[in-house]
Amino acid sequence: MKYSSLLLVLLLISCTGSLSDEQRRRIKESMEQGEIKKVSEAQIIEAAFIYCRNVASILDMQDKTLTNSNLQDSLSHALQVEIISLQPDNKSLRKVERQLMEAYIDSNGLNDNIQRMGPDSILYTKPILHEMPDGTREFIKALGIRMTRKQIVLSIKE
Repeated sequence: MKYSSLLLVLLLISCTGSLSDEQRRRIKESMEQGEIKKVSEAQIIEAAFIYCRNVASILDMQDKTLTNSNLQDSLSHALQVEIISLQPDNKSLRKVERQLMEAYIDSNGLNDNIQRMGPDSILYTKPILHEMPDGTREFIKALGIRMTRKQIVLSIKE
């Protein structure tokens, strides 16, 4: 019995496990995601603007008018967000989305916006404007990006 336990201990000691750099990186990332982060509401809003403006710039380069649903779907899946085209005449819009459409129409769609959509989700909107022949700009629709607060918090690098 003594010899078998000694043999087992020696066997365990002799088996030195080594991790590849990729395995170490994945373990470190998962540990960082499991850490508790204390972030303010202002930091969440700032991070949401940065994250969503990056998504909007990708869409802007490839689909300025938001007509390519395949691109939107693949980008939504890859970035784990919901990309939507918000039309002013759409009856299925949520209350906050309808209010944003009205505000964009009244102000001719000035700036992008972040709104809370309940306790755990955020809505980013960016107006899409059409330039008229006389140089004025008319609001047509808005890009909408829905995401969870968790995604935003995890995207914050400290």
